[in-house]
Order: sequence, then structure tokens, then C-alpha cells
Amino acid sequence: MLDFKPPKDNELIIGCLKLLWPVVTRLRMRGATLVVEPSDVEKFKKLKGKRALVCPNHSNRHDPEVMFGFGMAVDEEFNFIAAREVFDYNNGRNGWLLQRVGTYSVVRGAVDRDSFKTTRDILAHGKKKLVLFPEGEISRQNDFLMPLESGAAQLSFWALSDILKENDDETLHIVPIAVKYTYENDISGALSSALTDLEHKLGVKCTTTSLRERVRIVAEKLLEILEKEYRHQSPEGATMNDRVDSLRQVILQHAAKQLDVELPTNQRQLEQVRVVRNAIDDYIYDTEHGDSQYEKKVHDEMSRTVASCYQDIGRVVNFISIYDGYLSEHMTQERCADIIDRLETEVNGREAEPRGPRRIYIRVGDPIDLKKHMDAYKANKRKAVATVTDEIFSQISSMLEATETDRQPVFVK
Repeated sequence: MLDFKPPKDNELIIGCLKLLWPVVTRLRMRGATLVVEPSDVEKFKKLKGKRALVCPNHSNRHDPEVMFGFGMAVDEEFNFIAAREVFDYNNGRNGWLLQRVGTYSVVRGAVDRDSFKTTRDILAHGKKKLVLFPEGEISRQNDFLMPLESGAAQLSFWALSDILKENDDETLHIVPIAVKYTYENDISGALSSALTDLEHKLGVKCTTTSLRERVRIVAEKLLEILEKEYRHQSPEGATMNDRVDSLRQVILQHAAKQLDVELPTNQRQLEQVRVVRNAIDDYIYDTEHGDSQYEKKVHDEMSRTVASCYQDIGRVVNFISIYDGYLSEHMTQERCADIIDRLETEVNGREAEPRGPRRIYIRVGDPIDLKKHMDAYKANKRKAVATVTDEIFSQISSMLEATETDRQPVFVK
């Protein structure tokens, strides 16, 4: 069995958080304004009282708070599903609060029966809609979507099967949501200050004033240091993209060796990341390791060793957004901030704080009526799951692109 953390919805705590929402946005999120078009509010409200899985993109650690705020905008309360490790943050205090606002855990990639059962039950019989981030990771890319995991669609089909057994007239919807973070003001000064700190810590001397070039120089220096630490030598003349790609593979292989797992061949590196992370989660949260104090002690000791691989995996995901095209094309101040955030996370060992007040745009996609795909699911489950997953991906990607087109971005030089 796995160490499952169930939801413990507490309406008093949820109500207090709603009252304190302006304080939360000002202090925890350093000032944030949620922007939801009235047409999107109305689109979502048409599903009032209906069963639905809500699927937003996951580019930022503040996404759960944003979705809580979105729930207030559409007069709904949600249940949430989150990775098991986040319940242990702040000595478990984070998990205590998460459970009481309706969040429960999942050990990613494992046969987490308690979590799967809770998901099916909430989707089939729950009073609240469920929020699930189908990327499975914080992408740290505000402009693009990572490949989605198939779990959102698969769990929804399972839940719909349960629903139809009780009432053939009912259905279940999946609602794609796009969330995009933008800064209200020019943040070039804050970006320059962050780069100065990184340059000092990495021993870099930059003579250019171009933020774009300074980011590139810092990224190349960090890449050089990591190549040395992982004893990896890139071929002479390799591009930055090639160097980043090969370093990520070396780090993945290093972690896989420590965990004694085999990386899948002919798979994206993100899929390999998921394999390694799942192996870490499986070991740490496996409660079937004996009842004696000594057995628990040994498991805790080994868990700390295994958990050190999280750093390797985090490093790989961190570097997914650092490649040559992302550094040079369409360099808005938000994209520049995304990259500097990743560099700071690597160098400082902690998430960077927002650079100033943000406007966070939320767009609601066209609800996917899963019942319309049920015949296809019965004929070919894998293909139907892939079709629905592709539809979620397509809608979110289109909404992110449209949001960028509709605004007046600030570019860095």
C-alpha cells in the first residue's frame, strides 16, 4: 500500500481562505489579478451542478491558488489532486491545509489504488468538480504546453463507466483551462538585478547590457559547470541545444543507475523523467516494508538516499525550458523571467519569487462531452484515450497562443 492522503474538506477553512483571498494574493503571490472574460465565466457556469474534470496547464507553482481563485469567480468549489510529496512540505503543515481545502494525494506512475478510487468516486458521485493538472509536472514554460499524461482521460473514462451503470442519461465533461502569467509593469530592473546576483555567484563577468545576452552567458556558464560535475564532455562544436540535451540524458542515466531502473528507449526525455520519478515515489511512499521499528528505520534511511534523486530529476525538468530557441525567439519579459527563475532555482536551490504584480489570464475551453467518445473507447481504449488527450492539448495550446496574440507584450533586448 501507498501512504495515501485523503481529502478532508473543511468548509470553515475554505470560507476563511475566501475571505483572506486578497491577503493571499498580496503576500503569497506578491500581488496578482485574475482576469477571466465574462464569456468564459458563463461558459463554465453552464456546467453548474454537472460532473466535470477541470484540466489546466501547469506552468507555475501558484497554479493551485489561481484555480482556487477561479473557483470563486465562477461560484464553484473544487477538489484537487496533487503529488504525494507536496503533502510533506513544511513538516507536513502544507499537507494539513491541502487536505482541508479538498486536496488528496497521488503517487505518480504507481498503482495508487486509494487515489484512483477517490478520483473515480469524486468524478462519479462527488458534489464538486475535480482539478487535475494533466502535464503532471510544473512545466516552468509560460508559453508552451508539455506533452500531457494520459491519466486524466483514462480516469475520466473509468468514472464515466461507473456513472453509466447507474444512469445511462448522464455524462462527464472534461474542461480544458489555459492559465497565462503576465507582468503588469516593466520588470527589466528586477531581471537585471537577478542576473547580477547570478553572475556574481557563477563568477561571470558580463560586459554587455543586453538582458538576452546576459541570460545566454549565465546559462552557458551554468551548463559548463554541470558538465564538469557530471563528468560529461560534449563533442567539439556542439550547439547549446545539443549540449543541454546530452547533459539531461547523462543526468537521467545517473539517476536511473542509482535507482536500478531502466530508461525506456525511443521516448521523450520527459517520459524518462516520469519513469525515474515514479520509481522514487514508489519506494518512498511504499508502506509495506515491515512493522518493526528497525525495518522502519532502515526504510527511512534508504528513503533519504533515494530522495536525493529528486534533485537530479528536478534539474532535468528545470533545463527543459533552457534551450537556444527559447532563449532567443520572441523574448518577452515573461519568458526572460521564466528562464532566470530556472537559473535561480538551480543556483540558489529554491524557487524564485515573482518579480512584481502579475495579471493572470484564465481561459475556458469547450467542454469535452466524454459520452460522445464512449463507443470509440469500447472499440479501442488506448486510441480513444489518446484522442481525448490530444483534444485537451490542442485546446489549451490554442488558448495560450490566443492570449499572447491579444495582449501587448513587453520585449527585452
